[in-house]
Amino acid sequence: MHETLNSEGYAFLFNRYASKEARVECKVDGEEYFLQFIRDDPHIYVSTSKGIGWQTKVGNKEIVCVGELYTEKKHIPFSTQKALINNTFLLSSSLIRLGYNYLNNNWALIVNLGVCKRVAEEVSALSNEKYTDLTIEPFLGGRLSINAYTRDGYRIRLGDLGEGVQNYIVARVLYEIAEPEVFLWDDVEAHFNPKMLLSISEWFSNVVDKGKQVILTTHSLEAARMIAGIGGEKAKIYLTSLNNGVFKAKELTLKEVEDLLKAGIDVRVAEPLLL
Repeated sequence: MHETLNSEGYAFLFNRYASKEARVECKVDGEEYFLQFIRDDPHIYVSTSKGIGWQTKVGNKEIVCVGELYTEKKHIPFSTQKALINNTFLLSSSLIRLGYNYLNNNWALIVNLGVCKRVAEEVSALSNEKYTDLTIEPFLGGRLSINAYTRDGYRIRLGDLGEGVQNYIVARVLYEIAEPEVFLWDDVEAHFNPKMLLSISEWFSNVVDKGKQVILTTHSLEAARMIAGIGGEKAKIYLTSLNNGVFKAKELTLKEVEDLLKAGIDVRVAEPLLL
């Protein structure tokens, strides 16, 4: 999945691309969990605290693996058939095009679910145009395109709408199809105006009310305040940092975020003082 410029593969998982091991640990209700990546070029073996998978030898050490990656290519050859976590859905603005392609290629399975009509009506409340449905039809050159269908009968290609509207539509439709237990959204505020961010924040709160988990990243204190403010006691805010391969996190209250906003502090600059 990871590709940047002319490079691909998973070497980025390791500090400065050179470390032999990367490990993420946490403790939940007194129980310790870890996810470990062990490098043996060109292979990367993935191990967890669950102790499931197959045995292999790296150097002089026997390890139990649940999956395998490569440092220099993005192909994932094998993973254990037993799911390690509940159905999880990852979204970011850089993945929207892939999401669009999925919708385009699976439209016959999606069109009669009713989700497109619901999402189109939601978007109508967030823009000057009033949409009634999403359709897929031939465009110039006979190529198919996904269109937003307006109340007065016009069709507007999804790609011609603003990026915020595109992201909103693709995210909402994909979520309804996937029905994940865990929803991850990276850079959630990207391309959203305040009205759209408010709407998506209310939707996140409703998703959590249904017993799902939503994990978001943002560089905007204003976005964090809005989302947490609507989520209430269900929401937790963490300031995170990755420095020299060490991940740090500090929980912030909603009031602390509001105080930082009032003081005009950019947490990205003040991060060393706050963590």
